[in-house]
Amino acid sequence: MDDSPVTPGAPQVPSADRRQRGLGPAASMLVLGILIGLGIGWLTWRGTPGSGPAVAAGTSPESSVLVHGVDVGSDPVLGPETAPITIVEFSDFECPFCEKFARETAPALRRQYGDKIRWIFVNNPLQSIHPKAYDLALAGECAHEQGLFWEWYDVMFSGQFGTDDEAVAAAGRAIEVDEGRFEACYRNADHAAEVATDLKEAQKFYILGTPTFFVNGQRLEGALPAEVFAEIIDELLGA
Repeated sequence: MDDSPVTPGAPQVPSADRRQRGLGPAASMLVLGILIGLGIGWLTWRGTPGSGPAVAAGTSPESSVLVHGVDVGSDPVLGPETAPITIVEFSDFECPFCEKFARETAPALRRQYGDKIRWIFVNNPLQSIHPKAYDLALAGECAHEQGLFWEWYDVMFSGQFGTDDEAVAAAGRAIEVDEGRFEACYRNADHAAEVATDLKEAQKFYILGTPTFFVNGQRLEGALPAEVFAEIIDELLGA
């Protein structure tokens, strides 16, 4: 970005060739005064509260919470804050590999480690290959609004429901959401800003596939078996 401001309505500074053709000392002082004034105005603008980069609607710097470098400010969390292991999962509700992890690996790790693991979910709907993934992410946020995200996680990855709107409503009923509130939230895309924030976080880490995980900051990719996670977790716990 060019740091030189363009100020609408500002007096035009005479060109160098005109100065050489006979601008007197008074005119030169006028030019100098204009330049100094513009510089002071620019510095004042730069220091004015609210003049910095725009913040997207529904977000604020104060809501940022970094976990091993990942911003998880308003993402669903399962497990105590004191857990020695944190797994951040970037996932897609239409991804078959995410389903495999959720049905096989995640339950095994929960049984084995219990409250030693803190799980955090971040949406990463791959819309180019999963056309309903974005809608399912919105629905998951609507379930999260009612404190039922992890029930949604289990039911949507159970393989018992499809991905169309009727299936989304049926999945909501299965976990006993407030149906009217859930439907309105989903229909109005109330949490589009949150999903957009998650997608930006995925882009920040160049996450091109799902599922992708950070285990205490260590990156893992794919629906890996529980043994692979356990080896890393045991090493971290031992350390």
